[in-house]
Order: sequence, then structure tokens, then C-alpha cells
Amino acid sequence: MAIKVLVGLGIAATLFTGMLAARMVWEETSLTWQQGPQMLGFSLAHGAGAVLFLAPILLSLWILVALIVLVVCLLRKRKIPGSYWLTLGGALAVIGILSIPPVFFQWSLIGSFAKSPHAGDLMVYDAREGDLRTVRGFLEHGVPLTATDYEGSTAVFAAAAGGSLPVIEMLAAKGADLNATNLYGDSPLEAASERGNASVVSFLKAHGTVQIHGTPEQRDAASELIVRRDIERQKLAH
Repeated sequence: MAIKVLVGLGIAATLFTGMLAARMVWEETSLTWQQGPQMLGFSLAHGAGAVLFLAPILLSLWILVALIVLVVCLLRKRKIPGSYWLTLGGALAVIGILSIPPVFFQWSLIGSFAKSPHAGDLMVYDAREGDLRTVRGFLEHGVPLTATDYEGSTAVFAAAAGGSLPVIEMLAAKGADLNATNLYGDSPLEAASERGNASVVSFLKAHGTVQIHGTPEQRDAASELIVRRDIERQKLAH
């Protein structure tokens, strides 16, 4: 009876966690392709679906209990039903899916993501995160060095802001403009200096870049433009 109850609880926890996992995979693949980089789980967390975020915690606790019971049964040489093994295997698989880092989906589907209408946003985001392999993958699949995100930042600017020297070195070797400013009028050297990324600052200065800080007029115009774009994007999304 205790084993049956444990299996029932495991199936329920796995089911709800699986729903969350499916949602996360959808956001990391289809939704990211359609709308660009996502704050994973943001919309779900601000709705009725927020309760699903409790499911992985409950499932993890269930797995711990299930493993303890499994060890006890094995030591006592008690028969373990097939449903128990299937439920435990399913639970571990679902937890494994939830543990997959978002960058895995971009890299494994790089050819598709490079054709996304938000390929520039994605490549710039990955440059800021220091994901050298994925940035190179975007370039190899046709995304231009001059591609920008919604703030007009290139991959060089994002890498400078994120302090990722390897990404900047790779971009520079491919001929990227190390002085390209964003909509706010700031240059990569300005971004790196503002954030104290010393190694990046040294590299950019060694390559003769100029530190440019946008004017108040540029910043105001950029803010207004970005707000208008956000409003338009929200309208299209709904």
C-alpha cells in the first residue's frame, strides 16, 4: 500500500513538473525564435501558472524519498514493482530536462535561430553572456557582424559591456567595428570603462578605439524609440 501511495504521489509530481518543463522548452525554442531573448518563466510566474514552480521542489523531495525507499527495499530483498521503476525514471528524466541550460537549445538549433527575425538580438545577448561558441555559430550561419539588438548595440558592444574578452578578440579578428556606438551614442570602450572591465579596456585601447559617451539628446531619443518599439512589440504579441 505504501509503495502504491508513493508511486501515485510521484506520478502527480512528475506530471506537474513535466508541464513546467514543457513550458520552459517552448519558451527557450519557439518563443525565443519568435520574440528574441526571454526572461524564462516571467509570464508564467505572474499568472495562475506560478504554482507550477513548486512542482520541481516537490518532485526533488519525492525523488529523495523514493531513492531511500528503493535502497531499503533492495537491502531487504523486497520486490519492487515495475510502476515504481517507471515513475522514478520519469521523474529523473523530467528533472534532467529542466536542468538543460538555455544556451543548449540555441546552439543545437543554431541554423534555425540564425534565421529568426530576432537573430541580431540573440547574438548580441549571447555576446554579452560571453558565449563564444554560439556567437561564432550565428556568424557562420550568416548573421552579419553589424547586427544589433533593440538598443542598437552590436555584439562587440555587448561583449565589452559584459567583459568578455574572448568574444571581442574573435569579433575583432573577423573585422568587426570596435567603435560602433549604440542608440544611446555610447561606444564599446565607454561600456567597458563604465563597468570596470579592465582587460577589455586594455584590448580596445591597444586597437585604437575611441571612448564615446552619448549626449543627453541621443539618450532621450533612444529611450523614446525603445519605448515605442516595446509598445509595438507587446501589441503584436497579443
